[in-house]
Amino acid sequence: MDLYPSDEQRELSAAVRDVLAGAAPMDGATGSDDAWSVAAGQGWFALGLDEADGGLGGTLADEAQVFAQIGAAAAAGPFLATNLAARVATVAGERALADGLAAGALRAAHAFGSHDDRFTAFDARGAGVLLLVDEERSRLRLYGLADRDIVDDLSPMDPAVTVARVGLDRAEVLAEITGADADAVLVRASVLVAAMLSGVATAATSMSVEYAKIREQFGRPIGAFQAISHRCAEMAIRSNAASAVVDLAAVSVDEGHPDLRRRVAAARRFTESSALENARVNIQNHGAIGFTWEHGAHRLLKRARFLGLGFQPRDLQTEVLVGTG
Repeated sequence: MDLYPSDEQRELSAAVRDVLAGAAPMDGATGSDDAWSVAAGQGWFALGLDEADGGLGGTLADEAQVFAQIGAAAAAGPFLATNLAARVATVAGERALADGLAAGALRAAHAFGSHDDRFTAFDARGAGVLLLVDEERSRLRLYGLADRDIVDDLSPMDPAVTVARVGLDRAEVLAEITGADADAVLVRASVLVAAMLSGVATAATSMSVEYAKIREQFGRPIGAFQAISHRCAEMAIRSNAASAVVDLAAVSVDEGHPDLRRRVAAARRFTESSALENARVNIQNHGAIGFTWEHGAHRLLKRARFLGLGFQPRDLQTEVLVGTG
């Protein structure tokens, strides 16, 4: 089992980083259609699909490289939901729907739950499909989504994610998978969320290190003081470890390791904790400016909180890690 990213994966990661560097600036909440177009053109949504299904035949480890950079940029746009919706449509045999999603022509919102006709949906504005995730019943459904289905706009926790209440009483079910098929997609989703969280942890570290080089106190860069340098070192350890556990989880899924579910749950748990702690310390390292809306530090903390809400949240992680799930 080789956990080191290949040269191709490093190049892929760098290409994604370059796309998002100008299109998803940390000081703004607005996503760029240019970034979405480039993402679709580069095959981000089709990367993990088999070539026979119109995809690029990449591995989950390849996809994790992409989503780590999406997490690091706290990018606006339903990248994860669209990627997963394309896979659900493919597994369900809805090739035309899958092709539209994989090409980025259709965007997918997502919501969690099963016991109501109305759901809190993320990135519903501009989406043509809703991915409804029912982890309790191992069921994933794709609904057609129209403006009429949006009941009310809600205030988002993460400024780069739109939140709305949607009613599905008139929405058409476009595809559905259950059981083992749904579980397999949910495992992949957990790895990609962990990858995004590891990206948040890495971005927070980089932000603090760069600030520590230029901010001066008492005539010296603050990075020269142990209170800051030790915190940055601890952040680097957490972010590097987070990347490593994501690589392990992704390769374990790719190779069908018998303990893959525990490894995925462990990656979700560790990356979430690392992202939250690094994002918190990053704000602290920036002092007063770190607490302002204009600075991008708060977006990393909010993105980490948002990512922790679904796709194997902490109670489900615990069930797997202690052997009851």
